[in-house]
Amino acid sequence: MDRELKFLIEQDEGYNLEFKESVSSSIAKEICAFANANGGKILVGVSNDKKIKGVSDVNTAKSKIQDYARNMDPSFSVAMYMLDNVLVVDVPEGNKKPYSVNGRFYLRKGANSQQLNRDEIR
Repeated sequence: MDRELKFLIEQDEGYNLEFKESVSSSIAKEICAFANANGGKILVGVSNDKKIKGVSDVNTAKSKIQDYARNMDPSFSVAMYMLDNVLVVDVPEGNKKPYSVNGRFYLRKGANSQQLNRDEIR
């Protein structure tokens, strides 16, 4: 196993790290939350119990993730790379905060991405 991947998986999900077993629309929320905070990494192909499931169709996964990021408001960009069979989505801290997905604003708080209410957005 790649050393960086081993190191990341040994960590617990937290303020800067999220595990996703597969690509789904919930990744948009995580990207938004990381962009509104200090950035972070999403490991696609890793379950919450730290088991490596891998990514079967890497090109489709990357394409969907780029679409989710591009459709944020304002549009956003992430970097992606493979470590063994796991897709790492590297989300930088946004420089045009706040970001939203489908009109909702999210922020990373501990190991969770929380939707912000009106007062928190201000």
